[in-house]
Formats: sequence, C-alpha cells, structure tokens
Amino acid sequence: MQLPVEAKLKEKGIVYRLIPLTANAYTVADVVKFAQSNIDPNEICKTIVLCGKKSGAQQAVFLRGTDKLDFGKLKRLFGEEMAIATAEQVKESAGVEPGAVCPFLLTVPLSVDQRVLELDRVNCGSGHHLFGLEFQRADLARGADYTAIDASKTQLST
Repeated sequence: MQLPVEAKLKEKGIVYRLIPLTANAYTVADVVKFAQSNIDPNEICKTIVLCGKKSGAQQAVFLRGTDKLDFGKLKRLFGEEMAIATAEQVKESAGVEPGAVCPFLLTVPLSVDQRVLELDRVNCGSGHHLFGLEFQRADLARGADYTAIDASKTQLST
C-alpha cells in the first residue's frame, strides 16, 4: 500500500520513513506506545488545524507534540481569536480526521512553530492513522510552504 503523502515526498526527493502503528495515536504517549519501531519522543510533532472565530478562516500550526498552543500569541499573529477546528473542518482541510493530519497534505496555510525548526528530525502524522512519518526537518521546506512563527507557550524550566 502506498500512502498519498509518499507520492508527494518522492516527487520532491524527500527521504522519509513510514512508522507502522498498532493502533490510532492521538498523543505523544500513544505514538511511543503504538510505534512498531524505535522513535524519539522529542521528535514527535503535531499539526493542529485552527479556525478564526470571526472570519472562519482556517490555518494549520505544526508544533512539537508536547508543546501547547498559546492562544494569545495566535490572536496577535492572525488578527483574531482562533479556535481548534472541529473534526469536520479538519477533514475538509486535511483530508483526514484529527490524529493523522500531515503537514504535507494540507489545503490551508501552514505555520510552523519555531521550536520545530530547532529539531534535526521530525516524526508526525502521515495522513493515515496507522502510520507515522519521519523525515529530516530541513526537508519540511522542500515539501510544504509555511511561515515560521512563535505559537507555543513558554515552557518553564524546573
């Protein structure tokens, strides 16, 4: 079976690895638990589709899996309050339900949190619930148009 994202990655010359999962993964802990090969939890990223509360305009944000969105920053960046898209809106803009969203397959603008850009390798949704996608972070720009932003909450060190 070839996933839709594979054709795009091959066309762009992006080296990748599909990671089979034994069940649908929605959290970093799920990905680690269900992955059928070793992955680094620090490299797991997620794509969250957002919707403007006034305009209804959709936007996707790609951030590290353990990071949380800062909705105050998002309001300043996008000029309005943003809400997490419904499952129906996610399916419309990403072609899949939440949990499998792939940054390479979106039909809405993509913003990438600056913390993702510090990674060497990324593991994320592939567009299929039973496969993760791993690639070199530098290849993200080859496969997707995006804007780099600061969208996550500042993590306090302990």
